[in-house]
Amino acid sequence: MCGIAGLFSFENRDLNKEMNLMLDSIDHRGPDQKVIFKNKIGTFGFVRLKIIDLSDNSNQPFVSFDGKVKVMYNGEIYNFNELREIYFPGKEFKSTGDGEILLHLYQKFGINFLEKIKGMFSISIIDENVNKVFLVRDRFGIKPLYFHICNNLFSFCSEITGIIKASKLNFSHNIKEIYKYFNQGLINATSETWFKNVYQVEAGYYYVFEKNSHPKKIKYYNIADSIDENIDSEKKSFKFYAKEFENRMLTSYEDHNNYDVKAGVHLSGGVDSAVLAGLTKKKGYNFNSYTFGFENKNYSEVQFAKKISDSANLKNKTSVLRECDVESYLSTVLQREYEPFSSLRVLSQHNLYDQYKQDCKVVIDGSGGDEVGAGYSYYLIPWYLDLLKSLNKDKLKKKFFKSLPFIKNNTVTSSNFIKGSFSQFRFPGSSTIDGSNYRNSEIFSKDFLNLNYKINIPSPFKSKLRNAQFADIFFLKLPRSLKYADRASMYNSMETRVPFLDHKIVEWSLQVPSKFKLLQNQQRILMKHPFKDIIDKKVLYLNKRTIADPQSIWLKTIFKDLFLDIINSSDFNGHGIFNKKKLRKYFDNFSKDVRHSNSFLVFQILISEMWFKKILKIN
Repeated sequence: MCGIAGLFSFENRDLNKEMNLMLDSIDHRGPDQKVIFKNKIGTFGFVRLKIIDLSDNSNQPFVSFDGKVKVMYNGEIYNFNELREIYFPGKEFKSTGDGEILLHLYQKFGINFLEKIKGMFSISIIDENVNKVFLVRDRFGIKPLYFHICNNLFSFCSEITGIIKASKLNFSHNIKEIYKYFNQGLINATSETWFKNVYQVEAGYYYVFEKNSHPKKIKYYNIADSIDENIDSEKKSFKFYAKEFENRMLTSYEDHNNYDVKAGVHLSGGVDSAVLAGLTKKKGYNFNSYTFGFENKNYSEVQFAKKISDSANLKNKTSVLRECDVESYLSTVLQREYEPFSSLRVLSQHNLYDQYKQDCKVVIDGSGGDEVGAGYSYYLIPWYLDLLKSLNKDKLKKKFFKSLPFIKNNTVTSSNFIKGSFSQFRFPGSSTIDGSNYRNSEIFSKDFLNLNYKINIPSPFKSKLRNAQFADIFFLKLPRSLKYADRASMYNSMETRVPFLDHKIVEWSLQVPSKFKLLQNQQRILMKHPFKDIIDKKVLYLNKRTIADPQSIWLKTIFKDLFLDIINSSDFNGHGIFNKKKLRKYFDNFSKDVRHSNSFLVFQILISEMWFKKILKIN
C-alpha cells in the first residue's frame, strides 16, 4: 500500500519542490520509501508502505528494461502469482511482491491487461514510447486517485491534499458536489470533488493524458456485462447458493490474506463481521479482532463483536472514543478526510486505527457486505416488487408484513418505513438505511433549490433489487464507506482489505435471485447459513441494526452549542445555500425532540459548515 503522485506537462520543467510538497502531504501512506524521478514527460513521486515482499526489490517505480515505461501503483493485486504462472512461465522476476506483474502485463497486453487483474488499485503508467500517462482506478474505487489540470500542467495524487499543497492556486468550493450532497446524500460518487476543478478517477475507469489534448476517459468495467438475469428462472436450490457463496468467500479470503506483516480483522458486531470471523476460523488464521464502541452501551456493538470473536476463538480488542473528546476530534478527522463526510461514526473508525496502529499493518474489513448481500432495511421494497412477478399477490403480501417487524427499525413506524423505503426506491438517496426520510427543502434558499446538478443513477437490470444494490455499490453507500476506510487506515500507515469486494464475489452476489436474498424473515441469509454452526446464532441471525451510534443524542447535546454558534454567526451563509430563518427553526425543533430522530441532515449541515471554515478557510 502506497501513495503515488505526478506533475507533468510533457515539457522539461523543474517541479521537484512541488513534488516534495505533494509527497510530504501523503507520507503517512508510505513511510518505508520515498522517491522522486523525472523524465521528458514530467516529475513523479512515490511513497511505499511495505506489506508484501519487505525487501527493496519491490520498491517502486517498476521500470522496463529500456527505461521507457514506468509503473507506480497503490493497492494489492491478489492474483499476481496466478498471472505469473499463466503468462510468464519460467520468467525470473526481480521481486516476490505483487506489483511487479503490472509492468509485465502492460508490456504484453497494453492497457487491456486491466481485465486480467483482481484486486484494489490506483495505477499510474508513464509510457515515453507513446508519450502518454495512464491513470487507472479499480472496479469499485477501493483505492483513491485524484487529478487537476491548470495551464497545461497536469497533477495527480492519492489524496487531494497533495494537489492542494503543491499548487499555488486558491481553490474554491464546488457547488455541484455540495448540491449532490444535500439533494441526494452523495459523497465520492462521481468524478467531482468538493474542490472546484479537482477530480477523481471514477471506479472502473482509466484516463489517458497526452500533450496538447484533453484527457480521454474510458470505462473498462461494466458490472452489468457480467450479470445473467436469466438465472432467476433456474431451479437451483437455496443450499446450492449458500454453498457457492461459502466456497467463493473462502477463496477470496485466502487471496486477501497474503502479506508479510502482522494482520487483524475489524469486527463491528454485524453479519459482515460474523462471516469474516467464520472464515477466519475455517481457514485457521490466528490474529486479533478489533472493534470500536461507545460509552453509551445502548449504541455500542462491542457485546455483539465479543460474542462473534469468542465463537471464532479470536482475541477482541476494543476502542472507545470518549464523549469529552468528540468535539475536538471531529476537527482532527475533518482535516484527515479533507472533505465532508456523512456520520459521526467515522470518528470512532479513525479512533480505532489510531489506537491499534502498532498492533498490525493489515486489517481485514467487512465493507461491501451489506451492498452485495442486500442487507439494508429498505431493500424490502424492491425485494417485494421483484417477487410480484412470480408469487401470488396475496401470499406475497402476507410474507411482506410478516417480515416487516423483523426488518424495520423500532424507531420508525411501519407506515413511515414503507413510505420512506418506497421513496428511496424511486429516488435513491432520499432516505437513510432505516427507511426514514431526512430531506427538508424548506431550510434551503430558493437559489440553491433552483440549481439542477442532480445525477440520474442508472438502472441497468430488470430486477428492482439488483438495481437498488447497484445504486448503493457505485453511487450511494459504498463509495463513501470505502473512502473512510482508506483515510482512517492509511493515515496510520495501515492497509485495509475488503474481501467482499472481489469482483467475482460482487458479480455472483448480484446475480443471485431475489427470492434467496430475504428468506424466513432474514436478510442476507445466504451469507449467514454457512456459518450457523460456528458463530453464536443469537448474533448471527440478527438483522441490520440501524441505530448503531449516538449521533442523534450527540447533536442535541455535545454539538448543540457549536451548531448554534455556526448558524447564528454574522458571517454564516455567505455561500447562500440556506434559508437561515427556516434552518434555525428546524434545528430548534430537532434539538427539543426527546425521541430518536433522523440526524443525517443536521450532521450534513454541521460538517459542511466546518469544512468551509477549517479547510477552505472561509470566514
